[in-house]
This record gives sequence, C-alpha cells and structure tokens, in this order.
Amino acid sequence: MIDNNSEDQSTKMVSGKFPQVKLLENKRNLGFSAACNQGIRKSRGRYILLLNPDTEFVSGGITEMIKFMDSHTRVGICGPQMIDSQGKIHFSCRSFPSYLTAVSSGQSILNRLFPRNPLSRKYLLKDQSQKREVDWVSGSCLLTKREVFEKIGPLDELFFMYVEDVDFCYRAKNAGFLVHYLPEVVVIHHIGKSTKKRKLLMQTEHHRSMYHFFRKHHHPNVVLKGIVFLSIWIRLWFAIWTSFFRNE
Repeated sequence: MIDNNSEDQSTKMVSGKFPQVKLLENKRNLGFSAACNQGIRKSRGRYILLLNPDTEFVSGGITEMIKFMDSHTRVGICGPQMIDSQGKIHFSCRSFPSYLTAVSSGQSILNRLFPRNPLSRKYLLKDQSQKREVDWVSGSCLLTKREVFEKIGPLDELFFMYVEDVDFCYRAKNAGFLVHYLPEVVVIHHIGKSTKKRKLLMQTEHHRSMYHFFRKHHHPNVVLKGIVFLSIWIRLWFAIWTSFFRNE
C-alpha cells in the first residue's frame, strides 16, 4: 500500500489491523502515477492491480479477472464494470480521445442535450453491459500483466492524476496487447471521495493531463495545438461553471 501523504490516519489503521501489508508512506503527494510506480517496483506477482482507495468489489472479484487473463494470452489489461454508490453505471471503458472529444465527452453540451448522439455513444461506449475489447479501462480498477510493464515501461509520471490510464492502455495497444472490459465483475467507485475537498484543483489537473496526452500522442502542429489548448480550457471553464451552479 502506497500512502501519498494522507491526512486521515489511514496508515495507522493499516499498520495496526493489517500488519502483513507492506506500507510505504510518502512525505508528500507524488501523484497517482508516481505512487503506483513505487508499488509496482516493490511487487513480485505475475499480475498488477491498480485500485483506488474509494472502491469496493461487489461480485466476481479479482479471481474472475485473473481467470480471464490466464485464458486469453493476448489480453494485457482488463477492467470491471464500475458503478457509483447509488448503483449508477460509470463509463469505465471508452474509446481513445480524439479531436472530437471536446464536443462529445460526457460533460459536453452535445451529450447533455442529445445523449444518444453517435459521437458521444462512440466515445463513451454507452452500452456498458457488453463484454468486449475496448481502447482503455479506468485506472480506478485496472488489472494488468507484469509483462506489459516490462515491455512498455511504467506509468507516465507527467500525468500527476487522471489520463495516466488512457496513456498506459494506448501504449499497451501499440505494443500489441489487447484491452478488455468485463462487466460481470462489478466494483463500486465512491467517486470523488479522495478529491472532494480539492475539486477545482483536480478539475484543472484533469484537463492539464488531457492536454499532455494530445501533445504526446497526436503531435499537433502549432494551429492544432492552439485549437486543442483552447478547446480543453473552455471545457474546463464550462465544467467549473456547471459545478458551481449545481452546488448552489
């Protein structure tokens, strides 16, 4: 377990109740990617599970995910169906983002006004009941084979938080591994519990990571880079604005 300088006394609880757990306490918050890489370097198993602290398995579990991976040698990454605490399905598998993502994402005006539009359905993969190959699965609960890390390297630590899962799956697929979504395994994600107190900062970090992903993998020219930059930060402004009025 990697503790990123938490303030909730969870390290004392873990060391007291679960002394068998290897606990590494960071003196400052290094970010999700860096902390995960610390744990991965300390691990020894065939499989590596990235799991958020605000999650809980409901059915199936890690055993079913490993069974699936063992029987599908080309699959390097898999993820479960994610639901929130009210049972609402969270879009935990999606297509890779493109230049159209700014107008077709879950928070976009297009999706809010016309939720069945083809662009949003394609990006969000709105039928989350189907077991299938996908582009990427959420790092909130992501199981991968050690050989994937050995071939493509660790998580990119320039993604402090968010989009590191998209980047990791993108690199894995380019290296020949498949990514699969397993809806028979269900995990509750109490979304935002770890970021609620820093909502504005986390929204900003999410959009900064999106911009890093586009610069890293799409190599836009100066004009496209400017368009992407403006689109992402306009989307951030809209997300903050709608969040403010929702809280009001």
